Amino acid sequence: MASQLLLIWEADSESSLKEALKKEHSNLKQIMSLMDDDISQHLETIKSALAEERDEVLVKENIIRAWLCCHDQRIKILYGRSIGSQLIMPSALRVLDLDSCNITDGALAICLEGLTSLTRLILSNTMTLTSLPSDEVFTHMTKLDSLYIRACWCLRSLGGLRAATSLYSAGIFSCPSLDLAHGAEFLPLFLKDLYIRSCMLAADSFSCGLRGLERLMIRDCRTSAFLWIAHQTSLLSLSLYHLPDLCNLVGLSSLQLYDLELIDVPKLAAECISQFRIKSSFCVSSSKSLNHMVSAEGFTVPAFLCLEGCKESSVSFEQSANFSYVKCLTLRDCEMQSLPRNMECFSSLTKLEIYDCPNMSSLPDLPSSLEHICVWNCGLLEKSCRAPDGESWPKIAHIRWKQFR
Repeated sequence: MASQLLLIWEADSESSLKEALKKEHSNLKQIMSLMDDDISQHLETIKSALAEERDEVLVKENIIRAWLCCHDQRIKILYGRSIGSQLIMPSALRVLDLDSCNITDGALAICLEGLTSLTRLILSNTMTLTSLPSDEVFTHMTKLDSLYIRACWCLRSLGGLRAATSLYSAGIFSCPSLDLAHGAEFLPLFLKDLYIRSCMLAADSFSCGLRGLERLMIRDCRTSAFLWIAHQTSLLSLSLYHLPDLCNLVGLSSLQLYDLELIDVPKLAAECISQFRIKSSFCVSSSKSLNHMVSAEGFTVPAFLCLEGCKESSVSFEQSANFSYVKCLTLRDCEMQSLPRNMECFSSLTKLEIYDCPNMSSLPDLPSSLEHICVWNCGLLEKSCRAPDGESWPKIAHIRWKQFR
């Protein structure tokens, strides 16, 4: 577990592991007096390292080692002294959110057995769980439509979750021990929304088709060099965020996506990128990836196009590509100083949105079709667009709707 936590921590773009450790520090401190061994020094190691906001590998290793020592003592009192009490819930309960509970696998199974009206189950920061209940429990939960598991670091198995045939949406976040090899085998066949974050993914995690899966988001995960997704034939929306290891997706030729997001997937091969086919919207963090895609034979640029988190100081759009179908162009959290000069290639563009781009200071000539411009949290550009003397004002004066914030 220590090595897996360390790997995921390196890809954790929003510090979710740090937040879980802060909560763990508080929880462990509350039960410290029940433990046979003194864990105060381990807790101090966690507290001081998190307070200093240091990011070195050695510091992370020390924090993880300290947490494991504390967790080992918690497990000893949970099973040795039976401090974990059974949870008996009213049978008509519809939503159950368990956060930071010291509960065993068996106690969770007993808790859920009679909850036939439950529609939503959330398990957060429940570090003592190693497996979800068996299929016998989930078979009776015929109204369960959403399940979210967050920061259950010791969870290794989804148990009989596949028997939850009414499950519509599932989110698995920060579960580094969870074995997701052949992961689709343990998920309900007709699941529609699946969100996976800060987990370990094997090449065959999605090799077994989820016939009803429509939306898949994978974020901050450590993966094999490739993922097999050929059998997800119902997939309409695919979001890939901050995946440092992913080089290829196998089976793209069988997919016709409506929406695609490729944000910080630095090793994804150009040959893979050029296979995508998108009907509605495309969001990408690299102009190079964008240009690989739009220049591919048979590719049609969708109506909604977005550059998000682009670290390039300047970008250009592929001259030979056809951008005439683009209606809305969005730039969000980008470091570029200006838009590309060849904006006239967006001959049907009606809306331009620019959010959180602090380096952008001016606008080029814009398409005459533009009807709406939004500039939010872009101080230099807002000043440049100010009427009547701003440098860029003459280029937007004719636009019907202008929004600045």
